[in-house]
Amino acid sequence: MHKIFTLLAAAIAIPCTAWAGYPSPQLQKAIEAYNQEHYESALQQFTAIVTQQPRQGYAWGYIARIRQHNEQPGQALEAGRKALELVPQPDSVFRASLHACMASSYTATRDTAAALDALDHAVALDAHDPDYRYQRASLLMKHGRCSQAETDYRYLAQADTLNPDGLMGLGTALDCQGRAQEALEAFDQAIARFPADDGARAFRAAQYFNLRRYSEAADDAISSLELKPDNRHALWVMSNLAAVDATGLAAKLKAKQAADAAHAGYWASLINQFTPAP
Repeated sequence: MHKIFTLLAAAIAIPCTAWAGYPSPQLQKAIEAYNQEHYESALQQFTAIVTQQPRQGYAWGYIARIRQHNEQPGQALEAGRKALELVPQPDSVFRASLHACMASSYTATRDTAAALDALDHAVALDAHDPDYRYQRASLLMKHGRCSQAETDYRYLAQADTLNPDGLMGLGTALDCQGRAQEALEAFDQAIARFPADDGARAFRAAQYFNLRRYSEAADDAISSLELKPDNRHALWVMSNLAAVDATGLAAKLKAKQAADAAHAGYWASLINQFTPAP
């Protein structure tokens, strides 16, 4: 079922906004421009700094981040390597963010091995930041390395308890390995922890659909769309249910329309879209 969840494998953007020690007024001004998303102005300021102070590693680090944002991976990697040479080793948080930024640039150049190596460094330097594990797990999933992704997602499901993505990723990685029942249990846990999360219900709906449990798939898809009417995974499930159990889907949508008078028009639109005319 991992084809359903290709969006989960998208690389996660990691901001290089780690604390840069005690910056000079010039550097602080450039960092403020960056944080306000005035990237071109910030780039000009950071470039002026490294022209005057070529060993200012933090400025090189922000240049790398801006180049990556501007989809200039070659220049981003060049600046990132300079930053890693110059940023003090004890500043593990900033160095971790540099490795993660470089991983995004390596990914853009299709150098998966280098990207994963960079993410390994990021995780080793800042094991408490979940973003780096999410980024690594997503990249592993994208390349079909589901058992390795499972390790990261299993860790995240335990460590990042305020975010459903760890459990959702775990379910996806398990299903990718053909462990459908375990995947369903992971989605069950995600919904138990986050009952108002539309994504968790949509993912479980897709899992039910692939297990041919169509009634439960329809219930979860409807619950997901009730929370977020444009959830793409839930709409995908609706489309596929219409092809295999249009009558059952129509009955559930009509029941929901009758029970939810405030949004009757929305449910009517789904009935028209996904069920055959009488």
